[in-house]
Amino acid sequence: MSTSLSNQAQIRYVIEWFQEWSEMQRDDFLGILMERCSNPGLVNGLLSGLENLGKDDSNRPPSLFQCRIKLFREWSHNWSDAEKETIVMSIKNIDPKFAEKYEKRLNEGKNGEHHADNAENHVEA
Repeated sequence: MSTSLSNQAQIRYVIEWFQEWSEMQRDDFLGILMERCSNPGLVNGLLSGLENLGKDDSNRPPSLFQCRIKLFREWSHNWSDAEKETIVMSIKNIDPKFAEKYEKRLNEGKNGEHHADNAENHVEA
């Protein structure tokens, strides 16, 4: 079913879901959004633990949030960079506090990458 929706429809669904999520769910989504919609070099593999978000060893069915995250992950693979930017900007406009957290994490990733480059240059010298 996920392939029968246009990319624009998928993005509208994710934005609608975001508006329904609690602050805690939005915080969980932050890393996932960065993983899927920001520069891969900035994420630096630190989010691999998010792949198992909310999974446990019980036989309980996944929550609605988990199902929506699964769809987001599947859908976002097919989105263009422009579509990814659209969803990020839309979500940031909905929740300024979330936008601050997003920018902070993005800057931390850039700074971490910059420091790593400097460390390599010092070692070579």
